[in-house]
Amino acid sequence: MPDEIPVAGTGLGDLDRRYPEKTFRLGRVFADTTNSYKLVWFLAVLALAERTNQRSLRLKDILTEIAVLAWPPVCLYRLSLGRQDKLQEAVHSIRALSRLPLNAKPQEVREHVNGSPAAQSDLEFLLRYVPTRFLAPWFADRLRGVPDSKRSGLIQDLAGQSQGTPLACPYWFGQAEIKLNESWRLFLRENAAVVRAFAEHYLAQYLQARNPNVPGVVNKLAVPLSRQLSAASSLWRAIRSELDRQGQTAGLVDIYTGQPLPERFSIDHFLPWSFVAHDLLWNLTPVKPATNSSKGDAVPDLDFYLPRLAKLQFSAIHALQSRESLLEDYTDCFQLDVPGLVSLGEDGLLKRYQAVILPQAQIAINQGFQAEWRWQN
Repeated sequence: MPDEIPVAGTGLGDLDRRYPEKTFRLGRVFADTTNSYKLVWFLAVLALAERTNQRSLRLKDILTEIAVLAWPPVCLYRLSLGRQDKLQEAVHSIRALSRLPLNAKPQEVREHVNGSPAAQSDLEFLLRYVPTRFLAPWFADRLRGVPDSKRSGLIQDLAGQSQGTPLACPYWFGQAEIKLNESWRLFLRENAAVVRAFAEHYLAQYLQARNPNVPGVVNKLAVPLSRQLSAASSLWRAIRSELDRQGQTAGLVDIYTGQPLPERFSIDHFLPWSFVAHDLLWNLTPVKPATNSSKGDAVPDLDFYLPRLAKLQFSAIHALQSRESLLEDYTDCFQLDVPGLVSLGEDGLLKRYQAVILPQAQIAINQGFQAEWRWQN
């Protein structure tokens, strides 16, 4: 039988009061994680329980969902899962064989892994301990003093015995599948958003600890559904209009090609979006669409292009200095009001940019982002 449950909060708010027998154990599962396995295992089970409404989940499908969950942090954002975490190695292997893009959609990853015996083989190491050890907090007293080599078998037995009791664990084991406890299945489906946020919070903490200098880790758990570049496009159209009124549009150029900016332009992230994970205006520059496609998520040659970026951005700040509300991203980043930014001049703004950009660029390069990109005619 499962152990008695003490009264304790987990941070799940009202769910702690309504479902203490469930939330306490979940909190114990995530309280001590030395690798990502239990976190992605639970998120995969949650995703399948919500999406399929099945009472039994095939282990093969859970492994596939784990690959889907790990793909953005590992491939798109190049985060480390930890030196001893084998999931990162498995996902890199899957990508190398699949040749899927770094920003592959979840369904693309899912279809490849489902149809690839090699991909499934790369992930099967997770089945040795993770499904049983995830359940260990439900049977802490019964497992005390049990040798490690005997724990998995005992947990499988206890998981089955606990079903139908008030403190049943979330699932028990079938042949190449797990069978969801009905009470847990309904709990996960009815509270999926809150429970997912709870687990993702722990996953973000885990990733941040292993990527301490990387910005925006909390935003790097999934491929974004949309990008918010409309503010940048509007800003640069306003700048074009103001510079045109002042007769100074000659300075409005694509910083990479040096050519005049066309009427229809794209917005480039100077430091790659997949590194910074934000659309703040100080890191955005208007470019020709072909330039944006060519640069991709590379880090540009900073000696060559950072002075050009600072020069163009100073023109923007100077042109819109009377419209301070449009320039809040700059004042927040550089910790100066608009008159202070204008008083810096081009050289002073370049120094501010160097202080912000150079350390971040080095971290990006250390993560594996291409360095010293240059436009090729």
